[in-house]
Amino acid sequence: MNTFQRYVPAYATLSVAAALTTPVSALEPLWLTVIAALVTLAAIAEHAGRREWPRIQPTLAKLLVALVIWGAASIIWSVAPDRSLSQAFELLLFAAGTAFLLSTALTLDPRGRHLFGNFLLFGFTLGLLLVFFELTTGGYVHSALNGHYGPDGTELTRAMNLFELNRASSVISLMLWIAIIPAWRRAGWVGACALIIVSLFAISKLQPGAPVLAVTAGAATFALAWFVPRFVAFFLMGTIVFGFVMIPALPTLQPILTNIIHGLGLSEFSLHHRMAIWQFASEYAIARPLTGWGLDASRLVGVGQMVTVNDAPNIGFRNVDVLPLHPHNATLQAWLELGVIGALIISGLFTAATITIRRNVEGRLERAASYATLAAALINAGLSFGVWQGWWISTLALVAVMLTALVYTRQPDAAVLA
Repeated sequence: MNTFQRYVPAYATLSVAAALTTPVSALEPLWLTVIAALVTLAAIAEHAGRREWPRIQPTLAKLLVALVIWGAASIIWSVAPDRSLSQAFELLLFAAGTAFLLSTALTLDPRGRHLFGNFLLFGFTLGLLLVFFELTTGGYVHSALNGHYGPDGTELTRAMNLFELNRASSVISLMLWIAIIPAWRRAGWVGACALIIVSLFAISKLQPGAPVLAVTAGAATFALAWFVPRFVAFFLMGTIVFGFVMIPALPTLQPILTNIIHGLGLSEFSLHHRMAIWQFASEYAIARPLTGWGLDASRLVGVGQMVTVNDAPNIGFRNVDVLPLHPHNATLQAWLELGVIGALIISGLFTAATITIRRNVEGRLERAASYATLAAALINAGLSFGVWQGWWISTLALVAVMLTALVYTRQPDAAVLA
């Protein structure tokens, strides 16, 4: 055992991330990138002390390398080469960091895994308490962090303060299914169900609908995976494939989907805007099907173009940006920026995760929680956020690492949960 391992064992490094991820997301989710960077440096030091390279599943390694190389190659044809170069470098750092963290997660022994679970449950509970405090006080902490006034000098309202928790609700919808594992082990199924109900209640009081849908889908996936895990695995892989092949058909399907939305009486502005975004982004994706427009070029593709969206019953129809920053769908953004090859790589990463869970995660609780986490990730990735946003990539990486630390008990030279 080297000096670093003696004073900072692997479980301690990962426990820091486990204890901080949910509370930090409730305060300032952009800081999650810093958390990921710090624990990665510790993981690198731990590997250096053992004089070992990180051990990682070959398929995952190949997909990450392919994503970095293809993203860097897009500089040649990108409409925003500077952004593409910068983002390719960031992806390289994230890929390398994820490899070290996943390799560290595989070194935990039963005692370290148990202690890690305690820190994870503590951090998740603390994060929920912060959310409830903000709900009760109208966002007092966020108001204080922002000086109680907005950029225009007006006093921050409750809605403005709670809007800051949008990202946190998505993090909670993912972390919940990892926290279920130690919660179930310590308090049984009653404690686990209580945690799900409390978490769903907390994020349902916030603005975005995607995290609520993610928790609901996660719960359904967990229940199904408990009894029919093979069916769930094939269903998730089918969903990934469907999301991929649907991209070229979106321009044709968009009017049909819009009519369905109107027929169901759904009037949420973000839903109608999302449909317009997807139609526009898919049309541009098809225009350059092989190469795309360049890594992280989404924000420039629709600059200056507007679309009229129904905002009933508020102010009726209003004009908004047709593509604000990104398409709000991971596969569509990959196709738009990196062509069909980029979309295949992103779809491949989710598919590899599904296959790895099916082949390597033992135990009914662990397998059900793993599939539920993946389902929640698919919902959030398919409806929210830019796929390359640093805090979002950090969240997905940390979630994968923490899940690996809890559910994977085989030898580290075997496959690793992606």
